Amino acid sequence: MIKKPLKESILESRIFIVDDQIKNLILLENVLESAGFGNIWSTTDERELLPKLKTEKPAILLIDLMMPHISGYELIKSIRKDSEKDTLPILVLTADISSESKHQAFDLGANDFLTKPFDIREVISRVQNLITASVVLDQLQNQNIILEEMVEEKTAYLKAALDLTEKRERYFRVLFNSSFDAILYFNLQEEEPSNFFECNPATEAILGYTKEELGGLSIKDLDCDYSDDYYFKIKEQLSSKSETLFLERKIRINSGECRIMETSFVSMEVLNKIQTVVFLRDVTEKVEQIETILNQNKIFKEIAWSQSHEVRAPLARMMGVIDLIDDELSSRMDEETASFLKIIKDSSHELDQIIRKISEKSNVAQSKTNVTLG
Repeated sequence: MIKKPLKESILESRIFIVDDQIKNLILLENVLESAGFGNIWSTTDERELLPKLKTEKPAILLIDLMMPHISGYELIKSIRKDSEKDTLPILVLTADISSESKHQAFDLGANDFLTKPFDIREVISRVQNLITASVVLDQLQNQNIILEEMVEEKTAYLKAALDLTEKRERYFRVLFNSSFDAILYFNLQEEEPSNFFECNPATEAILGYTKEELGGLSIKDLDCDYSDDYYFKIKEQLSSKSETLFLERKIRINSGECRIMETSFVSMEVLNKIQTVVFLRDVTEKVEQIETILNQNKIFKEIAWSQSHEVRAPLARMMGVIDLIDDELSSRMDEETASFLKIIKDSSHELDQIIRKISEKSNVAQSKTNVTLG
């Protein structure tokens, strides 16, 4: 919202004038208009004032005390009963300069006096002073409202952010505690890694150390193949990239055995320190199973080679001899011998097809195994 300059706001302020003498109204309007005030409402009938105040709130009210239907005192008293009008500046117009009349008007809630006959400079000065105070007060109230709204908005935003943070923290805490992988926290320091300062329940089950024991250890103590070069390489990669680093390392458990584990490092900067999370998953049995499969695959390959070479070679010779007999002697054979020869020939070809299919399936199975393990 663009704020108007104070002087412009003052000159545009709404002014109410109530006086039963028309000449006083004309004089006051002319004086105020000459000073730049143009937003003026006036009346000689004081009974119009209270209904008008229900629909509009002026910046200042100039009011005569002695009027025929309702006195200025009564009007001031009625106005001050309304909580919304308790800050309305009221400038009393009166020819009565007695202390008693002034005290009565001030006690009822008047802010200042103008004595008839009016001094033009005094009229302008007092109206300007009261309107300035009123405008400044309104602006302060508006600013307070805006500030209160901003505070409420920021408070609501911070509360929502805090609720979201707490919700995420609970969510990650559940994941942290329920993970089957070992999860440990440590800091990447200049020369060597810090000791672990946090771990999840699965860590104790996988590594065999208590949380207190892990607090006195670092990745340097757990990694069976740890070296300074290895640490600086890890540190460099984690410091330069906000990525997860995947490795397969031998990790020493509490029994002293080095187990093969999938090891993942993730780093983030917290309070000017590189904080690192390491995830450990024991894959020793998996690696051993893979090695077993690879060995079986090797044997399977040897069998396939034997089938395709050692078995098919003599079979091929047999088939060659059978074909030769069929070509050279079939015409001189009796029907029964020719029938037996045909059975032998068909069986040899059938056996050849069987060996070929076994060999092909062996090769396909071997390829699938390599792809799966790869």
